[in-house]
Parts: sequence; structure tokens; C-alpha cells
Amino acid sequence: MLRAMYSGLKWSGLWLKEFLRRAGLVAFNPFKAFMEISENPDIGGPIAVLVILIIADLINRQLFMLFKTNLFILKGSGVLEPYKSSLMDTTTATQIVVMSLINYGYYILRNSIIYYIMAWILKTEKHFTSILMSTAYAMFTYVIGKVIEAFAILFIVPPLTVVLAVDTSVAMLSSSVTLVLINIGNIEAANAMTNTYREAWENQLAPKVLSNMAYVFSVWACLICTVALYVMFKMPKSKALIAGVTPLIIDAILRVVLLGRLF
Repeated sequence: MLRAMYSGLKWSGLWLKEFLRRAGLVAFNPFKAFMEISENPDIGGPIAVLVILIIADLINRQLFMLFKTNLFILKGSGVLEPYKSSLMDTTTATQIVVMSLINYGYYILRNSIIYYIMAWILKTEKHFTSILMSTAYAMFTYVIGKVIEAFAILFIVPPLTVVLAVDTSVAMLSSSVTLVLINIGNIEAANAMTNTYREAWENQLAPKVLSNMAYVFSVWACLICTVALYVMFKMPKSKALIAGVTPLIIDAILRVVLLGRLF
């Protein structure tokens, strides 16, 4: 029993060491990394990258709630009572996990499909599973981004003021129609105050830089995928570059069309 546990821990440690080495190569020496991956592909690494990203989202959201969110309860007539931030509840944590999984899963699948279509259009070698694995590995750049984001939350980003009101369902327990109506007004006022504080907060330099930082790592990830297309699928450099930056071009077009702005 103990020997089996020791063997399992030893194997896990060796796998983790190899994963971190390979993920580091993907970020900083992608030519060598994808030569290794083409010779010895693995599915565990991409899954681990996705899991780490989801955990990082949870941690950073909790850090922001605990250290950079000033919570107040609106008691009515403009009276604000400070409310101490606490650990997020299970429902909130589950929502964050699900949304992160959807967002990252969509990004990986969408880019993989784009690369596959571009490989077909450019008439080069293609294999969807390998493209999917390479795209997921390239997301390790976002892990580096999450570490930087955590540092910024703790030491750089200014606090955000959030105003809350008692939930209407709680107020309804009093069986008082007047109290319920008053509380609905409080909720609307609290939301309006929070939006005002949020707009002022978003216009500050640090939050602007933090919100747009993801684009830097998106460009980095696409350039890494360019290397993967060149190394693993023998694309000529020019074709690999065209295919690699296509998701960025599509993103830019969609943002301009749908939002009317690039950033």
C-alpha cells in the first residue's frame, strides 16, 4: 500500500516536472517544444494548462474580492454601511469555473478550427488533434498573464467600490408590501451607484492596462501557434505566419464591427 502510494507520488512528481519543463519551452522556446511534442505528443499537458487557467481565474477573482473590493450595504436614504468581504460561496465559484471553461474551451476550439481551415486552404499538412493540442499548449502564456494579474491586483490596481442592497426575496419574508417596494428601490439605487463607481474605476490607468493585457498574451499565443504550424505541419514560414495570425485578424474585425472599437 505505502509502496504503491510512493510510486504514485513519484510518478506524479516526474510528470509535473516534465509538464512544467515542456510548458516553459512552449512559452520561451517553442521551436524546441513543438519538435518534442511532434515526436512525443501528450494529452495530459493541454488538459493541465486548462485546469491551471480555471484555478487561476478563481484565485484572482477571490483576491480582488478580498483585497480590492470595498463593499457597502445601502440602508436607504443614501446611508451606506460597510460590509466585510468574505470568501466566495460555492454557487459563485461554480459559475466562475463554468464560465472559464466555456471561454477557454471556445477559444481553443475556435482557433483550432481556424488553423485547420487555413491549413486546408493553403494546401498543407494538417491533423486536427495535433492542432488542438498545440493551441491548448500555447494557452500557457495566459497562465503567465494570470500570475502578472494577481500581482497587479495585490499591489497596483486601485480598489473598486460596490454597493449592495438586501435581496428582494429576503425582504419578502417580512410579508410587507411596502418594505418590498422600498427594497426594490434600494436595489436600483445601489446598482446605479455601483455603475457610477465602476465607470470611474475603469477610466483609471491601471484597470485599463489590466483589462487590455489579455490581448498581449493572445498575440503571444498566436505567434506560438505559428511556430507549431511551421514545425509540426511543415508549413512554409510565410503560410504559417498567415495562418497563425488569422484568429487575431478575425478578432479585430469582429470587435470593430460589433463594438465599434478595437480596444
